[in-house]
Amino acid sequence: MRAFEDHRWAIAAPIALLAAVLLALVWLDVTTGGDAEPPPLIGKLGTPVRGTFVAPTAAPAGFEPTPRPRPTVAGTVTGTREERDARRRSDILILINGFQQIREDEGTFPSTGGNIQSLCIYKDDDQGCKLEDVIGAAPPSDPLGDPGQNGYWYQSDGESAKIYISFEADIPDGERCDTDYIDFEDHQNMICPAIPSR
Repeated sequence: MRAFEDHRWAIAAPIALLAAVLLALVWLDVTTGGDAEPPPLIGKLGTPVRGTFVAPTAAPAGFEPTPRPRPTVAGTVTGTREERDARRRSDILILINGFQQIREDEGTFPSTGGNIQSLCIYKDDDQGCKLEDVIGAAPPSDPLGDPGQNGYWYQSDGESAKIYISFEADIPDGERCDTDYIDFEDHQNMICPAIPSR
């Protein structure tokens, strides 16, 4: 008989627990007014309104989207092609003077191991960044912005050095730099003056 009563409680206890949970849910539903959605968040006033559906319209025949301008790192490109090339020529003089000063102070040019590298994009790796200590400002950069594509480049083995700069206008054949460096394939108007020792 005792085993029968224990068995009965094993069935009745879970049913009683389930009934208590259901009663709690009904009580919560009655006290909240039967709302299926939670109340609005703090700061949200009014009744939530479902957004209206607006059917997409077909573009008229012959419609073409407005092209977006090409972004540049330094902002809007200013000046004419000739003005930007004139600035590049003055930058060459600043770079040559700065590297000559480093050679006078240290006995050698900053070496890239004979490899061509960007002038000063990667502050910890590019040897051209050493110009900042000499000229008192960041080394010059190309007026078109996007220094990885349009920038200035530098090459040195410590004893000799060259600067590579790409111009927008055509360069005379005698001044144009002949190089098989693969990253310069798109730069047809490249010059690469050697930096003379003083």
